[in-house]
Amino acid sequence: MDSSSQSFELAELKQAFHMLTSVSEKMELSYERLKGQAEELKQELFEKNARLLVSLQEQQRLESFLEGILQNLPVGILVTDKEGRVRLANQKARDTLDRKESDLVGAKYTAVEILRQIPLRSGASVEKKKGRSVYNCSVSSLNGSGARGGDWVILIEDVTEIGRWKILAERQKRLSSMGEMGARIAHEIRNPLGSMELNVAMLLEELEGDPALYALAGRLASGVRTVTQTLSNLLNFAKGTDPRWERLEVPRLVAEALEFTGPLIKDKAVRVHEDYAEKGCNILGDRILLRQALLNLIVNAVEGMEPGGSLRIGTVKQEETAGAWRGSPVMKVYVQDSGKGIPEEELDRIFDPFFTTKSQGTGLGLAIVNNIVESHGGIIEVESRMNTGSCFVMSLPCQQEESYDGYAAHPCGG
Repeated sequence: MDSSSQSFELAELKQAFHMLTSVSEKMELSYERLKGQAEELKQELFEKNARLLVSLQEQQRLESFLEGILQNLPVGILVTDKEGRVRLANQKARDTLDRKESDLVGAKYTAVEILRQIPLRSGASVEKKKGRSVYNCSVSSLNGSGARGGDWVILIEDVTEIGRWKILAERQKRLSSMGEMGARIAHEIRNPLGSMELNVAMLLEELEGDPALYALAGRLASGVRTVTQTLSNLLNFAKGTDPRWERLEVPRLVAEALEFTGPLIKDKAVRVHEDYAEKGCNILGDRILLRQALLNLIVNAVEGMEPGGSLRIGTVKQEETAGAWRGSPVMKVYVQDSGKGIPEEELDRIFDPFFTTKSQGTGLGLAIVNNIVESHGGIIEVESRMNTGSCFVMSLPCQQEESYDGYAAHPCGG
């Protein structure tokens, strides 16, 4: 090979080496750039993973928070699919329905008795009684999907206390109207009745020498006195009472009332059971008025029982859960008998003046009891079951600062 050829090959080799070096440098720079980009992507991925983890933790906390709210709501909640199968039931719903979660989830909502008659339709609502409680059951679509056949939400709300206070308010309004009307009637009758009393007294004096006619006039005088007493009771009912306040011990009040009714109780061989709360048996009230209220209730109870019956009297102190006293302690004084009971259709009327189920009586006894209790800022209620007996409960606000045991057992055994 000549020298010119060698020179040419050497030049080509140098050029190739320079190109290789240049490419190598470029590849090294590209590698460094790729390495930097990879580091940036790695860092970005790390940060995104961290944010995702935080977001996931936040979501879990939110889900746990919402689940806690759902499970602790004071309203029962059922969520069903479009076919009515239960998908979710919160704690209140399970407690209200006395069912385990495993018994509810997957089953048709109509398997629950109080929900059997309510349709899956927005706005559907029904009130059902379960034991002593009344529940309002209502339906709404979940996220407005009901119209498209989606899930449904069924709310189960305990409206027992709301209904109770509504009944008491209606009774008070009705009795107030009746009292005003009764007062007008009594005043109209009282004037001519006073003349009749005077004339009968004069007639008795004139007939003292005629035993037969005197006896007839005596029966007339007795009838006039009865009407006068009835009118006086009606006027007392209409005008209400004005208590003279003092601190009273309920057991002592009951003892005084039982002493007055002792002969009647003994005559009918009624067994008396007394049970008083260990603490907080003192209330503020009028001794004479509250004793009269207890007397009326005891007499009613004894007269409504067969010989050998049972009479329970006692107190329970508890916190009121609704109405004007919500969150405040009240003293419940109960008088329970083992008589024949009061028909359900008559329960709303027994405190009305002149309403009575007895063959004899004016029907003012319980109306006067209602007035006395209301004048003390309290309420009176009754629960009754046919062939089992009745329980009258006077609830009076507690004025003392003694401690109480919160939600006590129902005074009538519920």
